[in-house]
Amino acid sequence: MSLKDILPATEAEGEIPLCEIHVDDEGDWFHKGNKIIREDILEFFYENLSRTSEGEFLIEWQGSRCRLEAADTPFVISRVDRGSQEQGKDEIFLTFRHLQQAESLAPETLQVGRQNVLYCQIRNGQFPARFSRPAYYQLAEWIQEDAGDGTYYLELNQKKFTIQSVLLT
Repeated sequence: MSLKDILPATEAEGEIPLCEIHVDDEGDWFHKGNKIIREDILEFFYENLSRTSEGEFLIEWQGSRCRLEAADTPFVISRVDRGSQEQGKDEIFLTFRHLQQAESLAPETLQVGRQNVLYCQIRNGQFPARFSRPAYYQLAEWIQEDAGDGTYYLELNQKKFTIQSVLLT
C-alpha cells in the first residue's frame, strides 16, 4: 500500500473527498477496515493533518487533500509525566499514541467534554487531544477540587488552571 493508494488524486469542485481512513475513539487508524500499523505512515498522516473551520480533519499532501473520518479526535494522549525543562518551571508532558514527539500541556486548555472525557488543545491550539483513561488517571493525581465553588483545577507553577466543562465538536 502506498500513499497514492490512500489519498485521492482529485477532488470535485468545492467538495473534499473522504480518505477512506477512519480513526477510532482509541486513536487506532484504519484504511478500508484494515488497521494501519506502520508508525512511519501514521507519523506522515499526523504531520500532514489540518482542520477546517468547521472542525473537520483533513490530510493534505502534494496538492491532494481528503477528509479524515474520526470517531472523536486523531490525537489520543497515552501518558502524562510531570517534570521541568526550564530551571524552576514545572511542566506536564503529553505522550501520544502513535507519535514519538511529546508535547508540553497547555493547562489553560483543559476541558471536560461528553461522557466526562478530558481534553486539551495541542499544536498551538490547532487540534483537540483526548486523554486515554490511563493518562486521565495519571493527570488526576494533580487535579484538585475548589471547596468554595466545587470546580476542579490543576495547579502548576503556583497558578490555578480551572478545568472547563464544555461539549466539544
